[in-house]
Amino acid sequence: MASSIPYELSDHAVGKYFRETGTRQGWLPSESPVILAVSGGGDSLAMLWMFRAFYAGEITAVHVNHSIRGSESDGDEHFTAMFAERLGVRFLAVRVDVPSAKMKGESLESSARRLRLQALTSAAKELGITRIMLGHNRDDLAETVLFNILRGTGIRGGVGMTESSMREGVTFFRPLLGLRREFLRDILRVRGHSWREDSSNDDDTYTRNFIRLRLLPEIESSVNKSAVEHLAQFGEDMRKVRDDEDKRSREIVASCLADGRTLDRRKLRKFGHDGAGLAVREIGRRLGLVTLSRRRCDELARLICRGEMFTFQWQGGFTVSGHDGKIYFEGGNRE
Repeated sequence: MASSIPYELSDHAVGKYFRETGTRQGWLPSESPVILAVSGGGDSLAMLWMFRAFYAGEITAVHVNHSIRGSESDGDEHFTAMFAERLGVRFLAVRVDVPSAKMKGESLESSARRLRLQALTSAAKELGITRIMLGHNRDDLAETVLFNILRGTGIRGGVGMTESSMREGVTFFRPLLGLRREFLRDILRVRGHSWREDSSNDDDTYTRNFIRLRLLPEIESSVNKSAVEHLAQFGEDMRKVRDDEDKRSREIVASCLADGRTLDRRKLRKFGHDGAGLAVREIGRRLGLVTLSRRRCDELARLICRGEMFTFQWQGGFTVSGHDGKIYFEGGNRE
């Protein structure tokens, strides 16, 4: 069977990519325990196969059942558990009720993402693991970049998604960002493995599905066949710009911080409208708040720079207020 596998899909070639990516992202050469977020789809199962084949540390496959598609969701869970068992990997299923937990004004997709990250983070803490692997691929990166550009984005949205991020002391890695979706499925196909398809991914009334199913294929067919790669490269180029912006954001906050949730307004105003915007976004990220749109962030920055008293509603009872020479971040109901 090995002789029939094309070289680019061979253990040697895939293992080389795996080691180079792990070294660059920093989870190799360590052999620390890792969690793999495994949905049952082709991307995450290919990731699970790769880690089982090339990673020497302990692996736990965690499947989050969103309770959205009834028996189909349960089928995904069972299939993923059997796949992990065949590979000899420890498996953990976590169930969340996305429809019931959806917040006011939140889409079902956003709610699923929020609860999935919470569930993965909780599982990592319970198991004493600090590294979680996510199965986003190069197509996901391109689609996210295009989605963010079309809805109106700044530098952070232009990045699409980063190779790693931290949440509550747990680091999330995306080891598949260099690989196309179909390539990952080919890794499974040539080894006789199957995967599950989420039927909701075929519903193009969802914006992301519309971009993946209709818009990007039309762009690749009629405009540029390398559109996905160009969008992904754009996101990677923007990462350096974002890193520079993040550094400046941290510097501004450090120079203006009175305590964890309070900024010195006089000092902050010296950085102008743009600096105030960077500072409030940085504080918002530290507090785990939903990201403000560009329009609302500009509105908050203007309120800060005017110098008058104000109260600004951020989300679910969380407010930003300006008075007594300070900017206060107050309230609860954070993510």
